[in-house]
Amino acid sequence: MTISHWQVTVPDVTFGPGSVKHTLDLLKQQGLSRPMLVTDAGVLTQPFTKALIAQLEANHFLVSTFSEIKGNPTKSNVDLGVEYLQSANSDSIIALGGGSAIDVAKAMSLVARNKKDLWLFCYFEDPDTLPQLSASDDFVPMMIIPTTAGTGSELSGSSCVITDEVRGQKRVAYHPSHFPFAVIADPELLISLPKHLSAWTGMDALTHAIEAYCAPDFNPLCDGIALEAVRLCYEHLSESVNSIDLLPGRTQMMAASSIAAVAFTSKGLGAVHSIAHALGALLDIHHGLANAVVLPYVLKFNLSVIAPKLTRLANLLALPDRTAKGFIAWIEELRQQLAIPNTLKEIHVKPEQLPHIAALAYKDTEHQTNPVTMSEANFLHILKTAF
Repeated sequence: MTISHWQVTVPDVTFGPGSVKHTLDLLKQQGLSRPMLVTDAGVLTQPFTKALIAQLEANHFLVSTFSEIKGNPTKSNVDLGVEYLQSANSDSIIALGGGSAIDVAKAMSLVARNKKDLWLFCYFEDPDTLPQLSASDDFVPMMIIPTTAGTGSELSGSSCVITDEVRGQKRVAYHPSHFPFAVIADPELLISLPKHLSAWTGMDALTHAIEAYCAPDFNPLCDGIALEAVRLCYEHLSESVNSIDLLPGRTQMMAASSIAAVAFTSKGLGAVHSIAHALGALLDIHHGLANAVVLPYVLKFNLSVIAPKLTRLANLLALPDRTAKGFIAWIEELRQQLAIPNTLKEIHVKPEQLPHIAALAYKDTEHQTNPVTMSEANFLHILKTAF
């Protein structure tokens, strides 16, 4: 066994129904008074957003907003957000929303103060380009309040996935000194989320946990976290979508999403995410939906290497078939319960697009921690099988 290095850094988390009420106090503790709320157009209209803005303004906070964010956010979204932030003279950022809003907020926080180009922060592509910066001086202070239970972006450190329109691919910006000063995880903000989005984001959380667990590095700390995230998804994902009382299931899925992010941030992901990033960049397909469709096909491709781990998962969940194939069968059954399509064709991918998707997936960095070393031909094989 090679020598391994474990490091998990988690910002302060306030968790539980109604916890969004602590936003004001957390800003005050940091001496901040001019926050910019970074969200998307849909979340901006929600009653809880209006209530949060009203609470802040009633306590003499000068609040500005930015919501011009695509579902698969681009660098243009980030650049525009930085312009808004600077013109408003904001001293902090509140990221309120799903993964797209949080990723744009992170990117804005990364570059707005130090004025570096975002792509210099692509550490996983080239560590040598990473600017030497200080967390206390060079980044805009940021708080994160997620409104979905899936991406886990609130606890994935600095990592933000942004589409490079010039290259036509998704890229991951990151700096090891960049963290939010606080995270508020309030499950009550998930209640208005449509069922299909709850299903897609929940499958994203499950994919994070499975890919992190199957990543080859020796990291029992993150493996334990990933196992618990899989268990929570097994017990509560379907409930969070189909139950009459949504709060209990969505509370547990918010926990699953957050801790799965801790696991994958330190241990890595795999080929599922590389394909999902390619589908998002090329076809603007929702990230969670892309993961959900592709997941079982990649697991089958990796089976010769990961069968012992999937067998362990099947036993952990006490599945009727406690084998690796039984675990994959559970994934396929779960997708059916959540009304998720089985094939790429059903989500409007065209056969002539498969080679381009394979090429983009191969350029993506996430598959560097896939259990099986990937080639462009391997990606094309998986895509043809999933089509």
